[in-house]
Amino acid sequence: MKNLYFIDDDDAAHTYHKLMAEEAGYTSDFLTSYYNVDSAIHVLNEMLDNNDFAQWPDYVFIDLNMPIKSGFDFVEEIEALLPAEKLPAIYLVSSSKNPYDVERASKFTSIKGFETKFLELDFFIDLINKN
Repeated sequence: MKNLYFIDDDDAAHTYHKLMAEEAGYTSDFLTSYYNVDSAIHVLNEMLDNNDFAQWPDYVFIDLNMPIKSGFDFVEEIEALLPAEKLPAIYLVSSSKNPYDVERASKFTSIKGFETKFLELDFFIDLINKN
């Protein structure tokens, strides 16, 4: 089973996305939530330092617009931090698809998609079927 990280400052988004992922077949052991960029980066740094990749994310779903650091800030930090082979597949999630943001997202190789909030059951089912 793949590890999914959800990074969002909205508790309702965490609850909903985890519920949809679980309905699709993921178990809670593989779903991890963070409420800001810095806490997720900190955990990833610790895993790297300890060479411990058991909980390493395969997919990261990150809210684009959060206080202090945005989804783009996360992508820039993680791409600078990690070798290409360790980069998870990142999906930006936003309540709107601003054409400027969509264009900017297309310039990052680690960003695999730009999705509108909230991710539905079919999205997670498709994700499972891709693997």
